[in-house]
Amino acid sequence: MKICQVVSCFPYREYIEGTPVEKGYHIGGVERHVLEISKALIKRGHFVTVLTTRAPHHKNYHEINEFEIVRVPYGVPLYSSSIPFSIFRYLDPDDYDLIHAHAANPTIADLACLKNFGKIPFILTYHNDITKERYAGKMISYAYNKTLGDFLLKNSNVIIATTKSYAEKSIRLKRFKHKIRVIPNGVNLNTFNKNIDEKKIRIHHSIPIQSKIILFVGALEMYKGIKYLLKAFKQVLNYEMTSYLVIVGAGTLSKQLKEMTVELKISDNVIFAGYVKDSDLPYYYSACDIFVLPSTSSGEGFGIVQIEALACGKPVICTDLPGVNEVDPKEVASIHVPPKDCEALADAILKLLENEKIAREMGEKGRKFVEEKYTWDKVSEMTEEVYLSLVE
Repeated sequence: MKICQVVSCFPYREYIEGTPVEKGYHIGGVERHVLEISKALIKRGHFVTVLTTRAPHHKNYHEINEFEIVRVPYGVPLYSSSIPFSIFRYLDPDDYDLIHAHAANPTIADLACLKNFGKIPFILTYHNDITKERYAGKMISYAYNKTLGDFLLKNSNVIIATTKSYAEKSIRLKRFKHKIRVIPNGVNLNTFNKNIDEKKIRIHHSIPIQSKIILFVGALEMYKGIKYLLKAFKQVLNYEMTSYLVIVGAGTLSKQLKEMTVELKISDNVIFAGYVKDSDLPYYYSACDIFVLPSTSSGEGFGIVQIEALACGKPVICTDLPGVNEVDPKEVASIHVPPKDCEALADAILKLLENEKIAREMGEKGRKFVEEKYTWDKVSEMTEEVYLSLVE
């Protein structure tokens, strides 16, 4: 099949190698999902083209060479996304058997759906709701959801959700349950594994070998709940005084969060690693004792970082949000805590730090769990089944 994957932003080779993301050009879990599912579909014998936007300094970068990438001008900036009207010129549905769009920052998906207008099958992976914290963002989100967002959902032949619970709880998806299929995210088990040198990151950041490490990986944005993790970590330091919190990622809250560590008097034990190379990320997971995902809203629909940590044999603490809590619904390898509950989060961290045997057993179960459920081979097979049901 000839497949067109549509996503608002997409990594360049330099991004994979660790060049910090440009302001306004977001590369996160959704964008990496598209990268991995595209590679897996090519392995299954399909032809994949990724249709996306250009970064502001597009000419300075190099493309990933594993499949065709078509980049359109970034377009008109809109809050944290853009409206790339030129997609109408670059996208010809007759060139493909189907279009598979991804909605997190969705406008490019909306425009692709408009251009297609029922010519060929249109699949939408709905990664998460469009939610914003500030007033202006809320107004834009509301207007979008009532117009283009509604059009996109109505005109998608199939809507893929990454978890059943998120699909059931999402206000936006409740009218479209008849066309929803659940296909989870995946993880590369060769890249993320239990046999990675755990000393490399300790040496790099001068963390003593006897100190425990709590790890966060993700965008430094409001919905990630990092401020609650910092407050919880302050409580943890009352009992585990030599432990460290390592924060991997970049975002708009970077300065504010660093200032917060000073105010809380925990800055000596908090390391902001910034945006790191994809090749270095497994080393961070390997070095940690616990991985924490403290997200606070439906802006987090799954949390790919959870399964990356589990693949590396590490126990996870996450918030009890729809979608996020379904990654490990029986808490085989994770502990679920209420969102924004600093005390519960601190208690969960201390439980694992003070019980190494429990933490180790959870990590071992987590690796097996991921092997059974979250490989890209399984995810691409399920995706292919959806495709075939529409083109045959």
